[in-house]
Amino acid sequence: MNIELPYGKGTLPLDVPDKNLLEVVVPKEFIQPRQPELMIKEALRDPLGTDRLSEAVGSGDTVAIVIDDYTRPCPTKMLLPPVLEELGLAGVNDSDILIIVATGTHTPPSTDQIKEIIGDKVYRNYMVTSNDVIHGAYVTVGKSKRGNEIQILKDFIEKDFKIILGDIEYHYFAGYGGTRKSILPGISSKETIQRNHSLLFEKHSCMGVLKENSIHQEMNEAMHLAGADFALNVVQNSQHRVVGAWAGNPELVMDAGVKLVDSMYRCEIKERPDIVITAANGAPHDINLYQAMKAMYTACQVIKENGVIILVAECKEGHGSQLYVDWLGRYKTAQEIQDALNKNFIIGAHKAYYHRRTIENHPVICVSAMEKNLVEEYFQFKYAAHINEALYQAFLLRGKDAQILVVPQGTTTLLTMKNESEKVRSSYG
Repeated sequence: MNIELPYGKGTLPLDVPDKNLLEVVVPKEFIQPRQPELMIKEALRDPLGTDRLSEAVGSGDTVAIVIDDYTRPCPTKMLLPPVLEELGLAGVNDSDILIIVATGTHTPPSTDQIKEIIGDKVYRNYMVTSNDVIHGAYVTVGKSKRGNEIQILKDFIEKDFKIILGDIEYHYFAGYGGTRKSILPGISSKETIQRNHSLLFEKHSCMGVLKENSIHQEMNEAMHLAGADFALNVVQNSQHRVVGAWAGNPELVMDAGVKLVDSMYRCEIKERPDIVITAANGAPHDINLYQAMKAMYTACQVIKENGVIILVAECKEGHGSQLYVDWLGRYKTAQEIQDALNKNFIIGAHKAYYHRRTIENHPVICVSAMEKNLVEEYFQFKYAAHINEALYQAFLLRGKDAQILVVPQGTTTLLTMKNESEKVRSSYG
């Protein structure tokens, strides 16, 4: 069977013998049903489980609005104006509104970056600050059920009414992004974030899982302790087009968004494959290996023990993270990385952990624009100049009767096994 796999801004042709092909898995993406601005306004007019913003606040109230930072694809420029309009209808003064950029442990954005996120007009008319784990002032709002102190940005806690904006998508270890992530890690202290993120090594801290996910549970507790009153979140497809919007009670908003994400991107597989050919959706998702890793993670959820992963990602900008490369060079096993992260969790280094876990359990053949020595020496993948050469290598490793699963949009697809009640984390669990 001839299959075109996304690669950078183009495609690569793949020819898989019919007798070896199990399935080509493609998400059931929605197109944009109507204008996103209309969807967002409708969500605000009919919130889930709460009053409208224009009825929940009034003149004299102080309001905090938490927004995503520059590392997230959230369409903040679409979300903020209708929220500010609702607050204006309620009589809230512009000077009583504080916009907070939820950077977590990321470097606070520059003025130009903030303007890019919210627009010049909003920047000129409203107070804006960012979470800064080095210089920020925090308030302890309580402890999680695990006994961890939850420290939240003081500027947020002091406001009368608290709003969180964001988008809901799959997340490596929190299960999903959205709602409570605006609080933890978004506007939490470094210590609170590190304690929370160190839970990623627990069994259920993985993509697409919420109920048993320790990281999610603590994030949710933090959101309640911080007193988040109202959420506006959206779901986007892989083209970053809004396909769903909900406002109101943060937990109800999360539930609605998760259902839509799963309906598009969660795909059940009937049989574990010997070989998974996973492409990282093409540009911009495969711009570097740091981003393309998500497609490799997808394969690990369903592949057989010692199965072969073929990663198809252009990576025209190389690795994409010096921290990631440094940790791969410094630590020789996943366990060493885990031990180091348990002492001091560093965002970005966790990708090195996932990388090591993968190559310790599976041969990975990489089809990319990266140089052979970089692929083989630094990343310890097998190198292939083109996709059909990679398939030839995979057959040598798994045999001529190997069963193959092809995932053209590996970055945004979540694979699960049919009839398995408990999610299998394969090499990540």
